Amino acid sequence: MKKISLILIGFTFLLISCNNDDDNNELFNAVVIGKGLDCGDSFLIKFNENITRLPNTIDNTFYEINLPNEFKEEGKEIKVDFREPKDNEFLLCTTLGPGYNVIYIISAKSE
Repeated sequence: MKKISLILIGFTFLLISCNNDDDNNELFNAVVIGKGLDCGDSFLIKFNENITRLPNTIDNTFYEINLPNEFKEEGKEIKVDFREPKDNEFLLCTTLGPGYNVIYIISAKSE
């Protein structure tokens, strides 16, 4: 019984100590630019400041994945938490418009 208790304590500690990138809860100021030209229904958002954890980009503009419909409004100022997309989450885009990196929106709220 003592071994089982130690195993459960160890497992609990492991679960608590694991770092989850989705749980950083840091919100960043951005503005919704509008619907992009070549990635389906994805909208472009532009961050108001340089954010070190973003992939390199020309002007802090990105295609979004998972932005709730209530925020898909041109010119809307929002605060978002995001992460890089996982392998199975990338958008299928044409080459009609400028190429922008993609981010996955974890959470969003109005400013």
